Amino acid sequence: MFERNLGVRIFMYVMLSFLALELLAFGFLLDKILLEAGTYTYAIDVFNSIVLYLFAVDFMLKFFWKDNQSMQIAPYLTLPVKRNRLFNFLLLKEFSSFWNLFWLFLVVPFALKSITFYFGFGTAVLYILFFYLVCVGISLLVNLVNNLISKSFWFYSLPVVLVIVPVALSLTTTIPLGDTTQKLGNLVLNDNPLIWLGLLLVLAVLWVLNQTQMRTAVYNELQGEKADKVSSFSNLSFLDRFGAIGDFMNLEIKMIFRSKRLKQQTLVASIICIAGLLWMLYGDAKMGAFNLVLYEILTIGMLGIIMGQYIFTAESSFFDGLMSRKLPVFVMLKSKYLLYSAYSLFVTLLLLVPVFHGKLDLLLLLALFFYVTGPIYFMIFQNAVYNKTYFDLFDKGMMNWKGQSGNMVVITMITMFLPVILVLLLYAIIGQTPTYWFMLMTGLAFTFTSNRWLQWTYKRFLGRRYKNMEGFRSNA
Repeated sequence: MFERNLGVRIFMYVMLSFLALELLAFGFLLDKILLEAGTYTYAIDVFNSIVLYLFAVDFMLKFFWKDNQSMQIAPYLTLPVKRNRLFNFLLLKEFSSFWNLFWLFLVVPFALKSITFYFGFGTAVLYILFFYLVCVGISLLVNLVNNLISKSFWFYSLPVVLVIVPVALSLTTTIPLGDTTQKLGNLVLNDNPLIWLGLLLVLAVLWVLNQTQMRTAVYNELQGEKADKVSSFSNLSFLDRFGAIGDFMNLEIKMIFRSKRLKQQTLVASIICIAGLLWMLYGDAKMGAFNLVLYEILTIGMLGIIMGQYIFTAESSFFDGLMSRKLPVFVMLKSKYLLYSAYSLFVTLLLLVPVFHGKLDLLLLLALFFYVTGPIYFMIFQNAVYNKTYFDLFDKGMMNWKGQSGNMVVITMITMFLPVILVLLLYAIIGQTPTYWFMLMTGLAFTFTSNRWLQWTYKRFLGRRYKNMEGFRSNA
C-alpha cells in the first residue's frame, strides 16, 4: 500500500506541475486574448468583468475536492496549547494552502503584464495580493459551508445561493454583474481604501465564524456526541411497504447521506442533471448526434454510472456480515437497480419540459430512458462484479481514488461511450427515426428482463464472492 500511494503521489505531483506550467504560459498570453474577446480598452478591465466566473470555479473546486483540515482538531487537543491559539494556527494554514496559491500561476504574469505599464508595479503587486486574499476568503467560506452541510442537508442550498444563482443570473438576464465586478476592480487599481476595508471586514467575519464552528466541533468531540443523526431525507417511509427491497433502498439512501464520498458523487450527478436541463432549454440543442446522445445519456443515467462501480465495494466494510444474513445479495442488487432507475425516471420527467418547448424529441427521450435503464445499467452491473477493492465510506470526497481500480475506470468509460458509438453507427446506416426505435426496443427488452439478468449477475458474483471478499479485507 505504501508503494501504491507513493506512486499515486508522484503521478499527482507531475500532473500538478504540468498544470502550473500551463497556467503560467496562459497567464502570459491572457492579456492579448482578453483584448480580442472583450469590449473594454484595457485587458485588466475585461478580466475584472469575468472574474466572478473564475471565483465561482474556485469555490466549486474547493467545495468538491478540498479537505476541511481546519475542522480536524482532535489530534491537537493533547498539546499544551490554548485552544484559541490552536484555532488561529489551523486557520492560518489556509494562507499556505495549495488551493489558494495555484491561481497565482495565472494571475501573477497576467497582472504584471497588463497592470504595470498603465498603473505601476506597486499597483500590480497590490492587485495580486487582493486576488490572493479573496481566494483565502473563499477557502474560509468553503470550510464553513462544508461544516454546516455535515450537520444538515438543507445547507446544500448555500452553494446554490452563493454561486449557482449569481452565475445563472449573469448568464440568463441583463443584470450587469460583469460591469459591477469591473468597477470593483477599478477601485483596487485606484488604491481605494474602502475596497480593502470591505475585504478585510469580510475576512474577519469569516474568521470568527470558522472559529465558532471549530469551538463547537471541539465541544461535541469532548462530549462524545454520536454521529447517528441523519437527515429526514434519508428515510422514506413509503418504501416500507415494499418489504426487504424497500428496506435495502432506505439503507442505500442512508448510506449515501452519511458517506461524504457517496454524497458528493450524488451531488455531481444532480449538478449534471440541472446542467443538462438548462442546456436543453437555453443552449444550442443542435450540436450533433454524438454530443446530444452522449450528454443526455449522462444526464439521465449519471447516478447509476457513478454509483454502479461501487455496487459491491460500497458494502465492503461490512460485507462479511451481509453474506452471513438470510437476506440474499440479490435483494440488494435489485434495490440498487430500482433506486437508480427511479432517479433516471425523475430526470426524464424533468426533461419533458424541453420536449414541450420543442427542444427535444419525445421519441428520443423515451428511447434514451429505456436505453439507460436497460443496456447501460446491464453493463454497469456486470462490470461491478469485478471490482474487489476496499471502499472507505467515510474517507474524503472527490479526487479520492481509493476503492477504484484502473480496470474499473476503463470499463466505466467503455460503458459510457460504446452504446453511443453503436447508436451513431446505426444513425449513419439506417437513419434517425429507425435508430430511436432500435434504442427503445432494445431498452424495453433489457428493462423488462432486468430480473433475469440481475439473477445472472448475482450468480456470477457468487462464483467470485470469496475472491472479492478477500480483496475487500486485504485492502482495508
